[in-house]
Amino acid sequence: MRIISGKNRGVKLAQLGLGDISNNLRPTSDRVRENIFNLLINGTLNLSLEGARVLDVFAGTGALGFESLSRGAQWVTFIEKNSIALEILKKNIFLCKESNSSEIKQDDVTKIKKNCGKAFDLIFLDPPYGTGVGEQALLRLIQEGWISKDATIVFENDREVDLERFRTLDSRKYGKTIINILRPLVR
Repeated sequence: MRIISGKNRGVKLAQLGLGDISNNLRPTSDRVRENIFNLLINGTLNLSLEGARVLDVFAGTGALGFESLSRGAQWVTFIEKNSIALEILKKNIFLCKESNSSEIKQDDVTKIKKNCGKAFDLIFLDPPYGTGVGEQALLRLIQEGWISKDATIVFENDREVDLERFRTLDSRKYGKTIINILRPLVR
C-alpha cells in the first residue's frame, strides 16, 4: 500500500503482518482508494480537500486518512479500537510525517462520547462487512456531534447502504466492495 497522490505521493505505508487478517484488518486497496478520491474530487461532488477536517472511522491502517492529508486536508482523527491496527496507525503517522496534523482515538465508535470540538467535513467508514456496526456507528457519530450538517460520508461496505437520516449521492461497486457516498439530511 502506498499514498497515491499529493505531497506524500509514493510513500509506502506500514505492511500488514501475519495475523492481521484474523483481526479483521482489510485495508482499502490502492485501486479502490484511487477511485474513491476520483469520485470525490473529480466527480460530480467536485470536493476540495484543502483545509478539510477528516474523520477516519474503523481506520485500520489509516490509508484513507493519510491519502486525505496528502491531498490537502488540514486534520485527520483516526478512530480505531483494534490494538494491532493502532500500532500500524502509529507507524504510518511516522512514515507520513503527520504527527502535527492527526490524532488517534482508541474507542468503540458505537459507544463514542460527545464531540467537544469542531465537527468533521469528510468521514470515511470502513466497518467489518455484514455486521451492521457501520450503520450503528454512523448514527452515533451524528447524534454525538462528530459530523457537520454538510459533511460528505464515504461508507465502504459489501452492499448499498440506505439510511433514514442520510441521502445517497453515489454508489459504486469495485469487486466485492461497494462505495456509498452519503450526506446527512438537514432537519
